[in-house]
Amino acid sequence: MTAKLEIEYKTLLNHNHASQLLSTGLFRFYSKQINTYLDNTDSFFQSKRMVLRIRTKADSYLFTAKIEASDGLREIEFPLENNAFNNLKIIDFVTNYTDNVSMIEIGTTLTYRYILDDEFGQWCLDFNVFKFSSDVELEYELFEGITNKKDHFLERLESWGIPYQPCPSKFIRMLNDRK
Repeated sequence: MTAKLEIEYKTLLNHNHASQLLSTGLFRFYSKQINTYLDNTDSFFQSKRMVLRIRTKADSYLFTAKIEASDGLREIEFPLENNAFNNLKIIDFVTNYTDNVSMIEIGTTLTYRYILDDEFGQWCLDFNVFKFSSDVELEYELFEGITNKKDHFLERLESWGIPYQPCPSKFIRMLNDRK
């Protein structure tokens, strides 16, 4: 199990800006991933502003819990052997917070991710498919130990001719897509 602080900035892109970024040749295809979001049957984790997910890439599975913190998001991650919600590792994690271990799927996203690393972090150009819609997000996740590069993020966007359009997380966009 690993725990880390995640600090990231993100913006939504229109498809023209996304195509423009891809055409630079700077971003390389990284993965196709499916994020399956979980909660227990009484929505305990959503009520505590925590996000639980299983990320599937090819034949690998990674559980992630995202917990809001004043300086970013605390992420707790561990690999899984499969994507079963009743996995003993997930149940063990859940029991640290609640006795209700009846886990259910609350939604999924499909993401085609392209990446670019620079000196401060990793840029992720994400083409996301939800149940009823799709979008493109550019996310900049800082490397561990680097805590504030928002100016760098904004300068880079400007150099690429991309307007900054703050956006909620994929999880929130997935929830809004269901309505």
